[in-house]
Amino acid sequence: MLNRVPIRRIAGLREAGALCPHCQAELRSGDDSVACAECGEWHHWNCWEAKEGCGSYECSHGRRPVTEHDNPEVLRISTDDLRRAVPLPSRVPFAANSSASFAFNDESHNDGSPRRWNRMAIASLIVSIAGIPLFGLVTGLVGILLGSLAIARHKSWHRGIGVAVGGILLGVADVAGWVIGLVLFFQQPGMAIRIDDFEPDPAALKQLPPHILRAMTANALIHVAPEWSRLRGEAIGSGVVLRIQDGFGLLVTNRHVVDPNFAEDNGAALPVLDQLGHLDVKLIGQPARPATVVWVAPDGIDLALIRVPISSTEPQAAEWDTVPQLTIGDDVFAVGNPHGLGWTLTRGSLSQLRLNNIGRHELKVIQTSAAINPGNSGGGLYDKSGRLIGINTWTKDKRMAEGLSFAITFATLLELAPAEQRLK
Repeated sequence: MLNRVPIRRIAGLREAGALCPHCQAELRSGDDSVACAECGEWHHWNCWEAKEGCGSYECSHGRRPVTEHDNPEVLRISTDDLRRAVPLPSRVPFAANSSASFAFNDESHNDGSPRRWNRMAIASLIVSIAGIPLFGLVTGLVGILLGSLAIARHKSWHRGIGVAVGGILLGVADVAGWVIGLVLFFQQPGMAIRIDDFEPDPAALKQLPPHILRAMTANALIHVAPEWSRLRGEAIGSGVVLRIQDGFGLLVTNRHVVDPNFAEDNGAALPVLDQLGHLDVKLIGQPARPATVVWVAPDGIDLALIRVPISSTEPQAAEWDTVPQLTIGDDVFAVGNPHGLGWTLTRGSLSQLRLNNIGRHELKVIQTSAAINPGNSGGGLYDKSGRLIGINTWTKDKRMAEGLSFAITFATLLELAPAEQRLK
């Protein structure tokens, strides 16, 4: 091998600006300089002599043996050491659009490390279990979604595919169980009935005095099935026949009996009459017939008129006075269908006459001690001679009070009903 001689000369424009490997200072034009024949690095001549040769990494540590001038505490790595180095096993890099970047999934491995749990599958199972005591309609759907995503993004180095499937199945059970529970909770007991079975005993009716018999035969049992929601359940109310003409009867009842939304919107807007749901009306001596709502009172007053076909000769229109005489303490009786028990009579007294301002109208209300229960709504309140004086509407909670029931006076209906109904 040839022993190359270093090149010594005065630094010119080409050498000026180079860094001396020993002192790390720039060579300036005119400096006494020397270039290593092996690596070509330029040095100050004084540094070259003081350090006994080249100071570059390739020459001073890679090819030159260690001397007494070297610091023994400094780690020296030669080019031979670099050539003998073996790289460590690398990890599979993350892909920007892969499932490994998803928050719930673990990093992917190909180095033989143990398989890790799919965290999204675990989250699906936990959320679905929480849906049993909590509101499962929401948590169950979330559990199904998480389990589905866990399966879709599952990798071979993950564990938990069975956990994800269990979370999905439990979420489905949550949703189904809560739906069934809500239906049973909101479904009013005893409402899914055949109202044709509610005929009173004819022999008992024949024993009644004429004024009570007329009130009984004017009573109607109204069955309402909202078309838009079975969760609201079916409902039963009462009505009173006011007029029979040309094979049809005109009946009065409460608006809340025929309009399921009445309590929610407080009567702020009049409903579309042909969208109130299906009505069936059972009259004495004939099967239930479909009926239609022809009028509801304005300003949220709880009154409505319905029209139904009449084929029997037994139903009769109620009797009333256009200007009834109402006195506190008078005997009264109510006829209706409490809890679906059709053609029920209860007695009481006229407890008080009250006024209630609703919208533009002054509503006249009768307070009575006659027993009024759910199902009596829309039925008639009569004086002792059998004349219609009110439409039963409200009652206090029986757990807090007894003998507190209220009816809208029949005179209020006469004032509000449209002229074409010819009630007066």
